[in-house]
Amino acid sequence: MKTLKLLGTLATAAILTTTLATSAMADFDFDVQGQISAVDNANKTITISGPGGALTIKVLPYTEIKGDDCGAFGQDIYGSFKDLTVGKFVKVEAVPYGGYNAYNQSNSQAIDPATGLPKDMQLTAKEIEWKCYPRAY
Repeated sequence: MKTLKLLGTLATAAILTTTLATSAMADFDFDVQGQISAVDNANKTITISGPGGALTIKVLPYTEIKGDDCGAFGQDIYGSFKDLTVGKFVKVEAVPYGGYNAYNQSNSQAIDPATGLPKDMQLTAKEIEWKCYPRAY
């Protein structure tokens, strides 16, 4: 019985540690919204234009690309890089190029302390989403 309690305690501690580590890393990603102004198929990047200027974002093979409320009954549909076209308004959940490692102390000179963004503005997309409905026209 003591062994079972000990295993239960260890399992709970492992789950809490994993949850805390995951939630701590979640602070390093942020949302970027804007209209796609350029698509580079060779380098798998998109350029987003918004009120603050243009931003180039790297799309990786495991980036989740989806359309919100696009299905017949309002469900999400999953897309691919070819669905990212010029003129489409998207919301991108991004991390600095190099992932969470960019925020390590050894790389602190790469982050602009005023904005919290990489100084070279290289970003990697975790998720790209566009809305199908409603539209203005």
